[in-house]
Amino acid sequence: MSRELSRNERRLAALAAIGLLWGALLVAIGFAVPFVALVVGGLLLVAALWLQGRVLAGTIGPRAAKVGGRLRAATRTASARAARVDWAGRRAAAGTVASRMVARARDARVNLAARTVAPAAEPGRRQALRLNEQAAALRHDGRAGEAVELVESALQIFRRLGDRRGEALTLNGLGLTQARIGDEAGAIDSYEAAVAILAELGDSHGAGRVLANLGSLHRGQGDEEQARATWTDALERLEPGSPEHDRTAQQLELAS
Repeated sequence: MSRELSRNERRLAALAAIGLLWGALLVAIGFAVPFVALVVGGLLLVAALWLQGRVLAGTIGPRAAKVGGRLRAATRTASARAARVDWAGRRAAAGTVASRMVARARDARVNLAARTVAPAAEPGRRQALRLNEQAAALRHDGRAGEAVELVESALQIFRRLGDRRGEALTLNGLGLTQARIGDEAGAIDSYEAAVAILAELGDSHGAGRVLANLGSLHRGQGDEEQARATWTDALERLEPGSPEHDRTAQQLELAS
């Protein structure tokens, strides 16, 4: 750096000497001194600027090259990081797709299991209905004692299947059977349990039918007041104009 500046100074001094020599010659041959001074000064200024430009080029060039190298290195680093981020994003996306596929497969297995269980439950439901029909036939034939076991078996099936409506209707049949064999306390419990389930299911008419049977049981026990109260409750639940409603209304009228 210092050697380059010293060389430029020597060149500038040499040019100044040459300029002065030419200036003296111009004055000697008759040119005006101010004109010669202006010309020589301009030439010296141009020479000085030229030499200064070379110095600046020699100073700035290496720095620019160094900065350019740093920029290129930074660009390569940024590109590498972007590539890593893109690869990580692709792996995450692939993991998400795989998770969704696993979830869909699991849902498909659950749906398949549900479709398999439903048909499997149907034979049990049909069996419970047949047991109730057989129990009703035995009850009508005066063989209520034999019907109890069948109704209880049907009740267990409906409870195992989670069929609340079937359970309630079977409890009503069980109450009728218990009343026939003289188990009045058991019949009341069965009727009340059936009413509670049907009311929970929103089956007002079904609950009214069971209450009508319960009212008949109370009357058979000689409790006319309780029978009338139960029939009144039943009429409020039974659909007007239905056979059950008309029959219960007649029973209530006779009991008044």
